Amino acid sequence: MMQLSSPTAGGAQYAVSATGNNQRESQAENIQSLCTPTCSTNGTHSDGYTGAFEGPEKLLEMWFAADAGMAHHVGSDAHISSDEWAEHRTGLRLVPRTVWSDMLDMVHCQVLSTLSNAHIDSYLLSESSFFVYPHKLVLKTCGTTTLLYAIPRILSIAREHLGAMCAHQVFYSRKNFMYPDQQEELHQSWAKEVAYLDALFPDGAAYLIGKTNRDHWHVYLSGPESETVSNSLAGSPVLCPQMSRSSSQSTVHGMMQPSTSSDITVEILMTGLDAERMRLMYLGGASTEEGAAGGAAVERLSGISDIYPNAATDSYLFTPCGFSLNGLQGDGYFTIHVTPEPHCSYASFETNVSGSGVRNLHDPQATKHLVEQVTRVFGPKFVTVTVFKARAAEAPQSVADNAWENGVKDGPAKTADAAPLSFAPVDGYKAMDRVLYEFDHYWLRYAYYIRAD
Repeated sequence: MMQLSSPTAGGAQYAVSATGNNQRESQAENIQSLCTPTCSTNGTHSDGYTGAFEGPEKLLEMWFAADAGMAHHVGSDAHISSDEWAEHRTGLRLVPRTVWSDMLDMVHCQVLSTLSNAHIDSYLLSESSFFVYPHKLVLKTCGTTTLLYAIPRILSIAREHLGAMCAHQVFYSRKNFMYPDQQEELHQSWAKEVAYLDALFPDGAAYLIGKTNRDHWHVYLSGPESETVSNSLAGSPVLCPQMSRSSSQSTVHGMMQPSTSSDITVEILMTGLDAERMRLMYLGGASTEEGAAGGAAVERLSGISDIYPNAATDSYLFTPCGFSLNGLQGDGYFTIHVTPEPHCSYASFETNVSGSGVRNLHDPQATKHLVEQVTRVFGPKFVTVTVFKARAAEAPQSVADNAWENGVKDGPAKTADAAPLSFAPVDGYKAMDRVLYEFDHYWLRYAYYIRAD
């Protein structure tokens, strides 16, 4: 994903529409000539940029209650909107947007546009995406953004606006960087990131998943079993009530309430993208119009619009290259970010859209078809797939029966706590690495593929 040379801050609400150039224009230039010296002099705030853009994102997910119904705004400066979703906003969704913008400034990214529905507010950023639920937020940033520096401010916002004394659950993850030496000091190594996180969350745990001499994935988890969170970088240690988004009961604001969360997320991280398909991701490829109109053209011509055809989307085509998209469907989101330059090509796809009317992510065949559909759009040589599933997230009976037939025969596991079944073979790709992790509250299945040329 590439940032504008002079992006518009403040969250202008672009209308997601089908306007723009509907025809792919004939291009005389080859891919290398399209990749101008200014390509990517935008997804980084650092001086002395070398032209090698860091597409792989840093991904932070923070929960402050076990489900949306348990998050109640307590601040006096609630954001009162006039859009059609105003009556649905509670919890973190009532935080004034100026507060979020100030937090994002710390990370070195700006809001380009917003998209909302009854469940979620999404922000398309100059460097990736931000999603706000009543009870949790997801912040994903690329380039040399300083994402982890936002955590103390986010904790402060949650205290001020939710009365939450700490985070219920924290996830931080990223793929191995292409150019780690170009990151700000904190993000130059996994060890430095873990040390910073440990200072905030003493009971957190860090993992490296995959082969250390190939593409791999880092993940850091904290909670919900942790009772004490040391907010030493923002203040003094605070006591955190135990809450589990996978348990039958959770405590927040001193009250016992049920948790109804069913949490599953799929990420598809791709490198070595097909150069011909990437022509659409340049200004003058799918469209000569920068911004929302160009983004809509990329969606149609690339096949992205077929992945979730009934979703509301907000996308952006950057100058001179790069593409970003946020999509919302029901209480789920999906997001896509593309760096098309041949020497550092990268695309990411992330979704938690699952269930009614769409593919069910608990079903390994559905995950297989999703991976195949996404890889057809981008033609990557290397693909990393992760599936994070809450231990108590209920699978549909057909999937539970499948798990039963494959040997998962403990009573509770049949309906709720079965491990994600092994990934089905992905057409056109060879699986090089497959890992299953069993955490206290989550299953994680990881796979690494190489295109079978």
